[in-house]
Amino acid sequence: MRGIYWKIYLAFILTSVLATLVTLAYAVFYRQLSNETNNLIAPTEGYISSAELMLQRGGEPLLIEWLLTFEQHPNVNAYVFDSQGSSILGEDIPEAVSEYAFSASEFHVKVQPLNRSEILVKAPLASLGGNYYLLVVEFLHPFAVLDVKNYIYLGLVVAIVFFAGIGFLLSGYLSRPLQRLQKTVKAIAGGDLSARSGYRLRRRRDEIGDLGREFDVMADRIQTLLADQKGLLRDISHELRSPLARLQIANELARMDGNELVIEHLDRIDLETNRINEMIAEILLLAKLDVEQHPEQWQATDLIQVVNQVVNDAHFEQQAQSIEIHCQKKHCWVMADEKLLSSAVENLIRNALLHTFENTKVEITIKAIDSDFAIIIRDHGPGVAEEHIPNLMKPFYRAEQARERIDQDVKQKKTGARGYGLGMAIANRVIISFDGHMAIRNHPTGGLEISCYLSRH
Repeated sequence: MRGIYWKIYLAFILTSVLATLVTLAYAVFYRQLSNETNNLIAPTEGYISSAELMLQRGGEPLLIEWLLTFEQHPNVNAYVFDSQGSSILGEDIPEAVSEYAFSASEFHVKVQPLNRSEILVKAPLASLGGNYYLLVVEFLHPFAVLDVKNYIYLGLVVAIVFFAGIGFLLSGYLSRPLQRLQKTVKAIAGGDLSARSGYRLRRRRDEIGDLGREFDVMADRIQTLLADQKGLLRDISHELRSPLARLQIANELARMDGNELVIEHLDRIDLETNRINEMIAEILLLAKLDVEQHPEQWQATDLIQVVNQVVNDAHFEQQAQSIEIHCQKKHCWVMADEKLLSSAVENLIRNALLHTFENTKVEITIKAIDSDFAIIIRDHGPGVAEEHIPNLMKPFYRAEQARERIDQDVKQKKTGARGYGLGMAIANRVIISFDGHMAIRNHPTGGLEISCYLSRH
């Protein structure tokens, strides 16, 4: 039986059949119990007639002899009470029998529950002398003597355990491989491309086994494609950098014999060559972040130290710009790769410095928000049109028109300000690789605000 549908169907049918059999067995038992009860009550009239006959023939002494004969009947007891309510045998009467004997009815049959194990019958007796007695006959039910109630309870317990066992096995049969597959998916999402569903799941001959095998095929293909992509990018970078290096050498050789105008053109070639090299490096970093994630290499990193180092470097390169850091904590520890995190923060700060207006400050705030530490970088520039914001973290996306200076007093842009639309994408991928997230918005009072959230260590 290969299909999981039929396995579930069979388990349901088996459980239903067992439940029906238990119900039928219970019904048959109570029918038999009722029949046995009737069989016990049937000779009651004979017992009453015999007792009354003994009383009328020999009075109380003969009645006592008749009562003593019941000692030979283990399942039947008889009691006779005089008009004062005392037993004529002078024996101790069970409380239940005594209570029943002096209830309101003159003739009554009382079938006790199984836990009382008895059927009680009572009837008045009259002697020839006009004295009145009360006969109580107690039948111990044969099922009760055998403690059938315990067997019933045991049967119910066994049935419940059986049903629960089938449910447990079936749920485990279905859930365990799915849990295994879930762990595999989580591992691959976390960067472990070698994770697979496992032999036990693949060997199953049902739909879940098919799913595991097809998933592993998919994972193999993804791993191969990403490996090919990584190799292609590596080869492309090598093939591009080699002619660029030769071009730079040729450029330097040309400078030796060039005049001022030629050197000016060579400087331009140099600038564009360096930009191409930078772009190649950023593309390779972006591709590496997509393919490789190594959480085991993370270490406790102080956000404040990272930000301070990046800000110090920025101040050294652009003395005219001002950066303010707001933080009330001495340390903000997160788990990350310090070098990559520093690169991400640097990209965001440089982007803010590039687009903030002259004579304004870039504000950096580090604070705790719930279970995260947040780095909030705000510039005082023109901001970005709302329709562009969702695309800012995409590679090679630039909304330059939205980020143009609107300060009419400023006629020129910063030298070397042109980017490639990769800095924001790289920063976002870095933050995501550390199980964080990034958010971008236009600040209500002007400028763009970028927030990076990382879990506390």
